[in-house]
Amino acid sequence: MRKNKIPLKKVQIAFSNAIKRRDSRCMVQNYEACAGELECSHFYTQGGNPSIMFYPPNAYAQCSKHHFQHHNGKMNFYENFIINYHSSDWLKMQRLRHGIIKYTDELKSKIIDLCNSDRLQELTDLIEKEILL
Repeated sequence: MRKNKIPLKKVQIAFSNAIKRRDSRCMVQNYEACAGELECSHFYTQGGNPSIMFYPPNAYAQCSKHHFQHHNGKMNFYENFIINYHSSDWLKMQRLRHGIIKYTDELKSKIIDLCNSDRLQELTDLIEKEILL
């Protein structure tokens, strides 16, 4: 009998919720008032950078207004935030985003467990270990 596969969407939900709990407010703003629900925003997009889609330094909570602006051409404030406040993470992501990671069901299960228990530093370490450069 074959086990059910863990869908990537389930991992994404656990990860997004952990990031929103970690930050608890819109972290990256462009000096305008926030609007909308709190969402998980990735500095490097998930689709183009699958190796770091579940890498906590690549994600911050943003309101839906600022999240939309970030992904629709107004990235300067987000780049400044990353470079000014998290430059070592940014430099590491420059390298890691070109790596390869295989999201097996075992790895997806570990990611979900770490996210659900808010152990994001352990998740960071796990992703760094799993990425093949």
